[in-house]
Amino acid sequence: MKIYVAGPLADVATVRAVQSTVLAAGHELTLDWTEDASLVEDYVSQLDVSGRLAQEELNAVMAADAVLVIASEYDGRGMFVELGAALARAQLGDLAHVVVVGEIRHESVFYFHPVVQRAAGIQDWLERLL
Repeated sequence: MKIYVAGPLADVATVRAVQSTVLAAGHELTLDWTEDASLVEDYVSQLDVSGRLAQEELNAVMAADAVLVIASEYDGRGMFVELGAALARAQLGDLAHVVVVGEIRHESVFYFHPVVQRAAGIQDWLERLL
């Protein structure tokens, strides 16, 4: 299965840990955005790089069989755009797995959309796939 893992930029360590678990379970990533996470400190100062990153991340969401959103102690911004794109695909019947992983600390009404699955941890969700 092709998987995209979204999460707060401030919690790259958790995103990387989830990605590693996904890969170890035999799945593939549509994109590891954490590799480029430090390329831009100020988005407006590097418009070309920022635009490319935004396009790559949205394309990766569109190519995924599952989109995992990491709930974290840190609040996110871009991850909510990715969640929105995933929900749009799910609503159209084009995506079966939109999953919020972890304890929800920064609520969004979209975490509770009827198509969203919730999992306490990545292992919980992976076990449900079997």
